Amino acid sequence: MAWHSIDVVDNAFEKTKNALIEPFSFWKWIKLGIIVFLMGGGGGSNFNPSGFNNRDYGSKEIMPSADDISVQISQFLQQYIMVILIIAGLVLLLILIFSYISNIMEFVFVHSLVTNQVRFWEYSRKYLRLGFNLFIIRILLMLAFFVLLGISMLPILLPILDSPENIGIGFIFSIIIWVILIFLVLAIIFGIIGSFINLSIPLAMYHNLGIIAAFKKIAARFRADWKQILVYWVVRLVLGIAVAIIVGIVGLILFLIVLGITALIGALLYFVLGAIGLGWADLLFWVVFIPYFLIAFIVLMVFILLIIVPGRVFIKYHMLTFLQAWYTEATIPFFDTQSSIPG
Repeated sequence: MAWHSIDVVDNAFEKTKNALIEPFSFWKWIKLGIIVFLMGGGGGSNFNPSGFNNRDYGSKEIMPSADDISVQISQFLQQYIMVILIIAGLVLLLILIFSYISNIMEFVFVHSLVTNQVRFWEYSRKYLRLGFNLFIIRILLMLAFFVLLGISMLPILLPILDSPENIGIGFIFSIIIWVILIFLVLAIIFGIIGSFINLSIPLAMYHNLGIIAAFKKIAARFRADWKQILVYWVVRLVLGIAVAIIVGIVGLILFLIVLGITALIGALLYFVLGAIGLGWADLLFWVVFIPYFLIAFIVLMVFILLIIVPGRVFIKYHMLTFLQAWYTEATIPFFDTQSSIPG
């Protein structure tokens, strides 16, 4: 029995080479890197309200009590509740916008690889509706994940609420095991759903289907030929690890080289400015150095975009070629074939 996920590795590699190297196009790599980044391609604070300061009672410093802290937090929330809500709302809005863009980029990335032509704005406009549908589906899946997670935590939360004094080492250990098992089970379930959705995307694109309709076709095909999908998941895991290691090693070496070159140029520029009497306190020093910092940052970002492209392109081509081999009704009009979409 032939395993499609193994057989198509060479085909995916050839498509990756044809798309990225034959011929090489710098701007094509950059645009693909931006798409990958948008697909989704710390700090601390020392805030200390006056009421939280230690109070001086003679020669002793007494930390505020739990009640004092609770009162201060309550006062802070009452005073800044509108600001907090506005900031939280803006952050949530930005997350939702970026998530929507990310889902559109899923389609843009696939179509760019299938056609071997990266037309960012044209493809983005073309897949606004499908991207929105995928965005809604993934939002609902995320909500379902948290609802199931909350329900699964009830068996350990209820005993804690009922008898908090009975919590011991053994109980804490059992909680940890339970949480790990729950996350593992949910990760497997939603990982399977996510894999089916990824396979549904090109099917929806090239057969004029909705995401749900394409998902149902993939699920039906899975029931008829589930062994191929199981091997596909294993192969994808192995390929993902291999690509990550290769890209990580090569990328780190090249990144250090580029970083070393930019640092050397920066050091030479510093010594030249120092030789003519300019230092950190001089305005002209920063007039020269700030543009250099910006240029060096842009160069490093461009380099990172170029590094991440080949691995992501290869993995996506592997998925697309596997889909075409496994789901024979799926006709994907690759740039290097004469396939056409059935009417």
